[in-house]
Amino acid sequence: MLKASMPEYFAPMPDIGMAFERIGLDPKGDYSPDVGNLQKLMYAHITHVPYENLDIYDYKRKVDFALPHLFEKFVLYRRGGYCYEINGFFMGILEALGYDCYPLSGRLLFGKDVAGPMSHRTTIVTIGNDQYLCDVGYGAGCAEGPVSLSSPGIQDILGYKFSIRHHDGGFYGDMTLVKHFDDGTESDFYTVYKKPHTLLDFIGPNYNTSTNPESPFLKRRVVRLRTEAGSIVIDNKIFRRKADKKILEEEITTNKRLYEILTQEFNMIVPKLSFSTDFPREWF
Repeated sequence: MLKASMPEYFAPMPDIGMAFERIGLDPKGDYSPDVGNLQKLMYAHITHVPYENLDIYDYKRKVDFALPHLFEKFVLYRRGGYCYEINGFFMGILEALGYDCYPLSGRLLFGKDVAGPMSHRTTIVTIGNDQYLCDVGYGAGCAEGPVSLSSPGIQDILGYKFSIRHHDGGFYGDMTLVKHFDDGTESDFYTVYKKPHTLLDFIGPNYNTSTNPESPFLKRRVVRLRTEAGSIVIDNKIFRRKADKKILEEEITTNKRLYEILTQEFNMIVPKLSFSTDFPREWF
């Protein structure tokens, strides 16, 4: 029988109670497998764990999506990450609760008809006789709840409309997640392959996505968090708060201000000495 060459990638969630607290849920609550609880878990995760690329862009650190490392980063340091990390942490929570789930790969489309390399990780969850696409690691605009793979037509997911377009395999995968807008237009988010992957299959794509000079994650800083009122975002050197249909923007001009926003607005624990080269070096 084959054994995994890197067992740390198959380690269980170190402490599910602390993971619940990280996403704002009662550690004593009942989150057993059903669609309602899956929706609750997804929304809690999206509104507490930011989508961010600080390790890649600012700190020049290796991205490690093994669950013990994600627990330290997400729970102890209150950080976030990108798809390989965020969807990995979320799947660790689901597995600890007994959900039937597995990871799969996708090609990002960004509403265009050009598909790039396999560079996205998401999750399939099986409940009863149905399967659901669950993605808490896209960054912005994706479905904030489970999308049924068998439901025909457009599905309402917390006020936004999505559908699944099925394919017969090949370059465009087995299905595409589509977002529908009120004006009748639609946008293809990404195409995925339903074939289950092992976590080891993501090591190569994660390395390429986090180190390739052409990767968008190396070109600009991104920190995003969905809030009850809207969102808070760092878009490179701009801090943007959206609440009650109002948008407030602030230009970030110093490392001190970047540190203040990360620690006070996003509640992260980040090192002062790991400064960004975007701004003049300073001591504070």
